[in-house]
Amino acid sequence: MMKIKLSINIILFFSISLISCDSGYADSSTLTYEEAKLTIEQNEKLYPLNFLDVDGTYRKNFIGEWVLEGKINSKATLAKYKDVVLDIRYYSKTETLLGNDRKVIYDYLAPGSNIKFKIKTFGPKGAQTVGINVADAAIAD
Repeated sequence: MMKIKLSINIILFFSISLISCDSGYADSSTLTYEEAKLTIEQNEKLYPLNFLDVDGTYRKNFIGEWVLEGKINSKATLAKYKDVVLDIRYYSKTETLLGNDRKVIYDYLAPGSNIKFKIKTFGPKGAQTVGINVADAAIAD
């Protein structure tokens, strides 16, 4: 008789414990579509560098200017960007950083799209290679 009471008490204890525990999944599954969409959009607006990249080529023209051509790509799904700032770095033959420059591409960049650019600039003397990265972008309203 004592074993049965003990077993019943153990079963009741675990049943009550399981019922009273909050698994934490209820809150995340009750997000509405609009709330989830807003969260994605906020993330894209707060961290534009996570959703923008640049690829392109460079060459020197006959007067010694660096000609940089390429595309800025947006991987964002909801945020629209504008005025993308490119960081241009000039390197020597030994890959030593000789200098850098910043250029702004004054254009709009829709979600999932790209924009082409062409920049002509004089780099520091002795520069052999060029690197281009996205440094910043503004949010378009």
